[in-house]
Amino acid sequence: MKKNQKKGFLLPPAVGYSFRVLGYLFGRHYVSFKFLIRSLLTLLINLINWPFRSYEKLFINKKYSRKEIEKDPVFIIGHWRSGTTHLHNILCQDPQMAYTTTFQSVFPDTLFNKAGRFLFEGFARILIPGTRKGDNVTLGMELPQEEEFALGDKTPVCFYYFWMFPRSLKKFYERFIRFRNIDASMIDSWKDDYKLLINKALKNTKRKRFLSKNPPNTARIKVLLDMFPNARFIHIHRNPIEVYLSTRNFFDKMLPHLQLQTIDAEVLDAYVFQLYKDLMRDYLDQRALIPSDHLVELSFDSLEQDPKTCLQNLYRDLDLSGYVASEPYFEAYLNKMKSYKKNKHHITKELLEKIQNEWGFAMKEWAYEIPKHIEIKSNVSN
Repeated sequence: MKKNQKKGFLLPPAVGYSFRVLGYLFGRHYVSFKFLIRSLLTLLINLINWPFRSYEKLFINKKYSRKEIEKDPVFIIGHWRSGTTHLHNILCQDPQMAYTTTFQSVFPDTLFNKAGRFLFEGFARILIPGTRKGDNVTLGMELPQEEEFALGDKTPVCFYYFWMFPRSLKKFYERFIRFRNIDASMIDSWKDDYKLLINKALKNTKRKRFLSKNPPNTARIKVLLDMFPNARFIHIHRNPIEVYLSTRNFFDKMLPHLQLQTIDAEVLDAYVFQLYKDLMRDYLDQRALIPSDHLVELSFDSLEQDPKTCLQNLYRDLDLSGYVASEPYFEAYLNKMKSYKKNKHHITKELLEKIQNEWGFAMKEWAYEIPKHIEIKSNVSN
């Protein structure tokens, strides 16, 4: 069996969370009986992790929380199924670009504790699958990962809690992306946690500029600019029809491995529609806050068809140095990815019309039409 075909076992990210966050999650959200064993196993691993993360918080984190972040971060934003992972993986080939690793995303406070890292990294390497359920993306402890899971480890502010408690997805969006009905002190703590995470990622990867890939940030532009006024943003977008099909496939395959409560398929589907509308409208409402020379909007199709030109334009338009030195690394990675197989999709006429009605504003904004390669069927339910 090839490495990327290795089967594995996923657990909710709460294995690395603080007791404060665990109290928030399990004290306020219902756990379905069928996921009781998963919950208990998650709590057991968390308890084993407690002395290691406590040591790092007490004796290591202070060093990194006081450090200034010298280079302005680059934020990749966009809906989850719009190519953010692909773009992130490409740009991380640039030797200057630091990133959150998969291990740091799950155990952010067991990163520099040698004994804890040895134990939990070894444990994770055994359990983690070779590829991600839903889209076949390769997984690995040192590979780039988005930071949202890690941002909720100490302060209870994280949109990705919805993977464990999907019934609260809408509530989590309002509180943790729009920052409504949340104390200002908690937002300040979240900002401090974010800067700490970035500094630790810079040290862990031994690189100079932090590259974020975190779709929830698509609607957090105002807050991010408060933190980093000169940050750069890359918004990658994709045909909304493809986004919907990819999202439903991803949720169907990922959610069963992470959820701690059940959710009706109809409710989840309604959340999928609402989430895209909220995220894209919030982005469009805040987009003008970004200086024009600090934002690039990029289509997933153009990145697939002509990645070299897209990358050259990115570095030029955002005034980023290092493209020439990074070009061989980009080419090597892109050549390796030529064998990557995407999922194939079809759609019913009824569903197609619903997407056009619900998400037509985004199709109009970025001039998308019905993809020619998607098969339209009249008698197959979605």
